[in-house]
Amino acid sequence: MRSKITSRFNQIFHNREVLLFTLIYFFLSLYNLILKLRMTNLWINGTLVNNHNSLMAFTYSNNEQSRLFQFLIPELIHRVFSISIISSYAFNRFVFVFLAFVAFHLFLHTWFSTAESFIGVLIMSGSLAITFIVDDLQESAPLLMLLFVLGLWALREKKDWLFCLLLILGGGLTNETMLVLAAGYFFYRIPSTRISDIIKTGFMTGVLALPAFLVQGGIRYITRNQPHLGGAYHLPGNLIGIWIEIRDPFLALFQGKYIYPFLIFSIFWILAVLGYSKSPRFLKSVFWLIPIFVAAHMITGVIYEARQMVPMGFIIIPMALLFIFPKQTDKPA
Repeated sequence: MRSKITSRFNQIFHNREVLLFTLIYFFLSLYNLILKLRMTNLWINGTLVNNHNSLMAFTYSNNEQSRLFQFLIPELIHRVFSISIISSYAFNRFVFVFLAFVAFHLFLHTWFSTAESFIGVLIMSGSLAITFIVDDLQESAPLLMLLFVLGLWALREKKDWLFCLLLILGGGLTNETMLVLAAGYFFYRIPSTRISDIIKTGFMTGVLALPAFLVQGGIRYITRNQPHLGGAYHLPGNLIGIWIEIRDPFLALFQGKYIYPFLIFSIFWILAVLGYSKSPRFLKSVFWLIPIFVAAHMITGVIYEARQMVPMGFIIIPMALLFIFPKQTDKPA
């Protein structure tokens, strides 16, 4: 009888935890949505609707045109619920950010207590505020957040075909940024540096990643005549901008924008490095995605658009928390 009562109590407590944090993340997502809407004039001055219409007509620029879910999901919401395009995008952003927060909490719970997992989500939520400073319309970002953390979870749990599916949905149909997780698969699943293991793991990585690359490649071929929005090579401008702000911290503090990628995770960039030795093998493996990810965006992206760094938070934050709250080495993954 006592064991049944204890079991029932634990079930109620667990349900209470789920309900409580779901409610908290609901309002955190609402807060982030309101902040984004208030700081992005392009939502309300007609640009968002014009861009959406161009995307639906397949006359917009890449890479936005190749990110099909970015505009097809809001269009579906618009048609099903008969709400405006602006409201559809707002609903789209709210739902996917909310689900990303919930998924991140569950992802962290493998290594951390409830309170520590909550802290991790709060860090992520607070970091998003930096991304709203730049007035842009990168509306694939919310779904990318959700699919990226789910992709990391599938990779950690060694659910290969689910990982493959998520890579298609994310890297193939939402935002090509997620294709970097293919390298994460290779780093994590390779058992040794023997040539045979490298070949075997490389082959399996290729099998799982190829469908996503084919989907993205096919879309890019179809939209090949649409020029890249803003160009695809930004390394010189990024380096010059960062150097100018390093030389003049006063300018960076008041007017700088190349400081944003550093501000988004602030001290946690450093704490993640310090937490490397305390991290489980999974995090140590995917940690090496960070320099690849940053280098790729330095070359091809406008680096002061700090939202580009958001997916790395799902790696940086747990590693930083492991430095702040050291764990025993018996944790899984």
